[in-house]
Amino acid sequence: MRHRLLATLLICITPAAFAVQDCELNGQTINTNNGAESAGKTGLVRCKDRDTGRMEREYELRNGDSFGLMRYYRDGKLNKEFTTTPNGPHVGLEREWAANGQLIEEFTNVNGNARGLRRSWYDSGAPKRVEFVADTEREGAAAHFTANKQLSELRCGPKPLLAPHVDDAALCGFGGKASTVSTFGSDGTLRGTQTLLAGVVQKSTRFYSSGKPSDDLERNGTQVKEGFYAEDGIKRREKLWDESSRPALLLRDAEFHASGTLVRERLYTVAESNGRKRSRLALDARYFLNGQPQSKEKFTLEGSTEVREWQRFTDSGKLRFQGSFVSDGRYSERAIGVHLSFFENGKTELENTYDAQGNIKRQRVWDADGTLRSDDELFEDGSRKAMGR
Repeated sequence: MRHRLLATLLICITPAAFAVQDCELNGQTINTNNGAESAGKTGLVRCKDRDTGRMEREYELRNGDSFGLMRYYRDGKLNKEFTTTPNGPHVGLEREWAANGQLIEEFTNVNGNARGLRRSWYDSGAPKRVEFVADTEREGAAAHFTANKQLSELRCGPKPLLAPHVDDAALCGFGGKASTVSTFGSDGTLRGTQTLLAGVVQKSTRFYSSGKPSDDLERNGTQVKEGFYAEDGIKRREKLWDESSRPALLLRDAEFHASGTLVRERLYTVAESNGRKRSRLALDARYFLNGQPQSKEKFTLEGSTEVREWQRFTDSGKLRFQGSFVSDGRYSERAIGVHLSFFENGKTELENTYDAQGNIKRQRVWDADGTLRSDDELFEDGSRKAMGR
């Protein structure tokens, strides 16, 4: 175990620390590479660089094993301090300092994982981050700041968690009144705004460096609408979610052309599978840039079988084709029922009738004036004969 811990310690040592070191245990010189010299001993081992005399590291020895308080130095100044357990993980308070002596990181370890309040600072001493670390991100909270002390990021918890260092009770709207906060980039430019109530984002917008919106969010009851924008500020995508259950369920997904015109829209229904709710695609519609429908696919369940009803249109909005298909697997489907194709004038051009196996059993063809040209029965070998003959 001692050798494993020593190996862990060596990993943490900076390259400069691999210079020749002179170490002492309780004031007595000790060779840390010779386990016999430390066997059964307890105390604080202190190691200095032989050439400069600067302190390099200190660590606690307990009955010959290296665990407990650990300190590392950089250029003779304290750089890191933490405590390890007999089996390795860090425990308790852990700190880190900058070269100028400024404390830049402080948090508490629980079995090697940060828990509770965690704070960090810039070398100047300005606050960099205040975070409450919980078992899950949703139970925690965090506030990040720029070097100019402007808020750069805010994540609210289920209740105020950052006091007295950050007034997240006010920032997150826990006082019964909504709060609107702004966040900024390192250059001082506005990067986002949020309206929060009881820690929950009601409305938010994030911005590109140009000042154009990059994405936004708006909450209405249990529904959340998200918008996503190109750098020129044109909306390119929009999503609608239902957050009444976990995970959230997608209800709508829309895509837009660079001109801002809607080109695709997918609508979802909420279905239950194996005791869990999920989003199931119900309609997939595509549009021409002139606003006319290009195609529509409607998805329904007949028992456990998914049926796709497909319609295609001309750019003038006239129906060009309609027919249904049954899914046979992820990448396979077969035609069923009657499939129709139409002339521009709306009259039927072609009618194919499929059996349950997806084979065409009957085909009828018309002229554009509505005159029936042929009406044939089709056979599996590819042959045909006129109906009624």
